[in-house]
Amino acid sequence: MSQLTWRELSSYNLDDRIKRVLEKRGITKLNPVQVQAMEKGLLEGRRLLLASPTGSGKTLIAELGIISYLLNHGGKAIYVTPLRALTSEKYRAFLDWQELGFKVAMSTGDYDSDDSWLENYDIIITTYEKLDSLWRHRPSWLKDVNYFALDEFHYINDGERGPVVESVAIRAKKRNLIALSATISNYEEISKWLNAEYVYIPWRPVPLVEGVMFKDKKGSYTIIFNDGSAKRVKGDDPIISYTIESLINGGQVLVFRNSRRLAETTARKIAQTMGLVDLDDKYLLKVAEEIRNLEDAGSEEREDLANLVIRGVAYHHAGLSRSMREIIEREFLNRKIKVIVATPTLAAGVNLPARTVIVGDIYRFNRHVIGYWEDISVMEYKQMGGRAGRPGFDEKGESIILVRDKNEAEEVFKKYIQSPPEPLESRLGSERAFYTFILGILSSEGDMSEKGLYNYVNESLLPKKLIDSYFDRAVVWLKDNSFIDEIKDKYHLTDFGKRVADLYINPFTAQQVRNSLSNVQEACDLAYLHMLAYTPDAPTIGVSKNEEEDLPEMANCELIVEEPYEEDEMAFYLSALKIALITRDWIEEVDEDIILQRYGIGSGDLRNIVETMDWLTYSGYQLAMIL
Repeated sequence: MSQLTWRELSSYNLDDRIKRVLEKRGITKLNPVQVQAMEKGLLEGRRLLLASPTGSGKTLIAELGIISYLLNHGGKAIYVTPLRALTSEKYRAFLDWQELGFKVAMSTGDYDSDDSWLENYDIIITTYEKLDSLWRHRPSWLKDVNYFALDEFHYINDGERGPVVESVAIRAKKRNLIALSATISNYEEISKWLNAEYVYIPWRPVPLVEGVMFKDKKGSYTIIFNDGSAKRVKGDDPIISYTIESLINGGQVLVFRNSRRLAETTARKIAQTMGLVDLDDKYLLKVAEEIRNLEDAGSEEREDLANLVIRGVAYHHAGLSRSMREIIEREFLNRKIKVIVATPTLAAGVNLPARTVIVGDIYRFNRHVIGYWEDISVMEYKQMGGRAGRPGFDEKGESIILVRDKNEAEEVFKKYIQSPPEPLESRLGSERAFYTFILGILSSEGDMSEKGLYNYVNESLLPKKLIDSYFDRAVVWLKDNSFIDEIKDKYHLTDFGKRVADLYINPFTAQQVRNSLSNVQEACDLAYLHMLAYTPDAPTIGVSKNEEEDLPEMANCELIVEEPYEEDEMAFYLSALKIALITRDWIEEVDEDIILQRYGIGSGDLRNIVETMDWLTYSGYQLAMIL
């Protein structure tokens, strides 16, 4: 399948103004995926569900759809992503269209706002959570939005973000939209649900070869590829050996490990073996100095990463500061950093292609259940492996999964390489997600009859049997706890319920805060912070064996939340206590290096904790004002 020039695309009536902007980017042809999207009515504003491999130009398809629609019909368009890093990346891409007179804005965070300033912008780049919160505030400018681009739509399967993606899609599908995703196995069901046409071509700009690497009976490592070929890997450490081999042949390498500790130690081991790799030493020294001069990271982090970057290697995970991650990503794209060893969060983030991808672990930590490990999904593997092969530099990409032995290799080969990803399914099937969904509907849509509310919920992907199971329970619980009431046969948000919806907190969080504040006359600051950190909306953090004994001793006042008896609840209790202590130290302006060392966290963790606790503290104060 070849790419088509403007002349060959003349029958599609692509606006000349669009061509001029693309030509300034160096784009004079469109690939088969982009052409098929136009064949399906992209430029006419038809609803599309588009799935194609990583690196196949999906973002450009969304740009063509949005700009064509706005040129022909006016109004506003919103491009939605699941991550702030992706939002920033897409925002930079859309800035090119300001040349045509479109005003482009980016909005993330601050959920308790209607962002009235966005009324003056034509193209808005945001996250799913931010858009969901905006709908709850019902700003007048939202009625002018007639086109939505829903990026990384497979996030609907994510246990944490999935309910929000689905909630946004239910509203967006009533207007013009394009949903972008990796491969979707149940595309007929999803396209019908979106009232959209499905577009899929398994075209990649660089062919992908996938394989499994295992240790044979002789103690050597072998890779079996899906094209029928095989390869021996020399050395005792297969990740290091194959990484160096790929680098010597002129490629770059992404290695995925299932924990931060493994990512960091693997990066250090690789750095020690980079002597045979051609590096731009002077340039890397400048990058290392840039890292050392960062102000949003701890001194040990800066020095550790700088020493690795000098050798063309870096690790990448959520514990790093945003500035650190941005430098690493930038220099990998510049081909100066040759190897990134990352946790799987990178696979869901910005586009960083490499000739070779090595997936070092097929299981990962479950972020929802402390202490629990699980196999990665096929979709997660496809996201990681799909980054193999950089256009313009590589003739092919290699994605390799490391396993223990031949028996496991056969199972993994069948499950991850030969099988399609899991079907997209609703993640509204829990009390926490479903009750929040009901509250969000009444906040964004206004008063509704029981039938109207049920019919709206029935527009979700959740099977009718589960809807019937949850619906009555949700309504009764929300009424009994004063989130909603019933006036003249219509459900209506109470003042408390509306404030909870606008604050964008979970109703169970609000209930915990209300109960705690009602039962306590006075408490120390740490007790209030711990109470907030123990809510469903707070992050969780690992607690070491030593900390299990030390943390309670560091709490030098009586806490509001009683110590639980159950082991699982105790893990969350201690996690909340650690977060509360970190937050207290931050408020008291304890030196950041001391905080990072005292609690064994990264600067990225600290920023996330502070931002989330700032939101929860603000929300708790707002609720206290109306109790």
